[in-house]
Parts: sequence; C-alpha cells; structure tokens
Amino acid sequence: MELELVEKCGTAVRLKIRGEGHTFCNVLRKKLHEDDRVETAAYSIDHPLLEHPEMYIKVKKGKSPKRALIRAAKKLVEDYEEVQKKMEKALKDRK
Repeated sequence: MELELVEKCGTAVRLKIRGEGHTFCNVLRKKLHEDDRVETAAYSIDHPLLEHPEMYIKVKKGKSPKRALIRAAKKLVEDYEEVQKKMEKALKDRK
C-alpha cells in the first residue's frame, strides 16, 4: 500500500491509496466514522481496473486528519489481531 496526498485543505485531506480496493477502503471508512473527531470519511474509485481509490477525510475544527487516519489504522490492527486469536483458538479446539 502506498498513500499519496492529493489535497490538504484545513481540516480535510484527500488521499490516493495505491494497492488497495473496495474491501480495505470500506473497512477504513467505517473505522474512521467510529471516531467522534471525524466529521466525514468517504472514498471513491472511478474505475476499479484503471484508478486507485481516493479517500476523503474531514475532521472537526482543531483536529488532525492525519491523526484520525493513524488512530483508525491502529484500531484496525487491534481488531484483526483479535480475530486472528479467536480463529486460532477455534481451530485448536477442533483438533
């Protein structure tokens, strides 16, 4: 994954996310919406075969969209580590 800053305007950013698609962007968008400091988070993919997803994040006044993105990424890691532990336990219990 590679992030490219397309635009920064006050409390909002627009980023291209290279190497990802709807699956990752939708999960990230949902995680950003869980943060009460985020006003809006959305993404679009003009053409799935030709374009990279573009994510838009706008936060409340005095907050940082970069920090919101970092918080969301950390929360995703925590969530997936939890899923991994539960799956490993379930598979171990089946033996």
